[in-house]
Amino acid sequence: MAWRLFSFLLMFCVLGASMANGAEAVMEMTAATFKITNQSSTATCFVISRQKELFLVTAAHVFEKMSGEECRIVLRNKQADGSFVRKEVPLKIRAGNKPLWVKHPQVDVAAMKLKLPADQAIPALDFEQIANETAINKGALRLASEVWIPCYPAQLESTSAGFPVLRRGTVASFPLTSVSRFKTFLIDYSSFGGDSGALVMVRHRGPGEETERPLIVGLVMAQHRETTKSVTPIEERIVHRSLGLGIIVHADLIRETIERVN
Repeated sequence: MAWRLFSFLLMFCVLGASMANGAEAVMEMTAATFKITNQSSTATCFVISRQKELFLVTAAHVFEKMSGEECRIVLRNKQADGSFVRKEVPLKIRAGNKPLWVKHPQVDVAAMKLKLPADQAIPALDFEQIANETAINKGALRLASEVWIPCYPAQLESTSAGFPVLRRGTVASFPLTSVSRFKTFLIDYSSFGGDSGALVMVRHRGPGEETERPLIVGLVMAQHRETTKSVTPIEERIVHRSLGLGIIVHADLIRETIERVN
């Protein structure tokens, strides 16, 4: 009886530690996700650190739809009491008509260097937390894998401080590789306008690793929907219905986009 009780307590401790590590991984990704907005477009972005420089990553169509030379990024500044205060900071995205971002030549992904005021800190994810095709081939992402998406559906923020809404889904596509052939995959989750540019992550534990770590496996590009058209003598109506399937660009192509930024 004592041995069984010890085994149960050990299993409970291991499970508790795993859940805690998983929650920390999700929180790390959420903290590095932000809303970007101007009068013409509002969407989601995330921040990557590479070689001591910061890069803002989102869907290319987000920048393309934005008018003018600037947008705003919604940051959160932590206070001494642990609370957060919203702060909108302007970002220059064009110099005249010249885009300051780099677009991947084959998919809807864009990246640009992020320069903020010297006194403004921002959470960022490491470039190596973006999965490459080798990681996918080794099982980091599979059909039915559980994934997490911090985003701003229909421009919604989870709090007045500007944190994103955390969504959850499952991988709905097979096969997932090779990336050169299958540049996108599907996730079973209800995507909305405002989700574009959001990262998609898994909680991954590699060979020999004791704890889970966050791994970016894609970027939300669009959603699938059904469009029907009905015509009567007095009315013509077009209806769009979401299929609850997000279209996701593979993470390897996010890496390629960042590497193209000068």
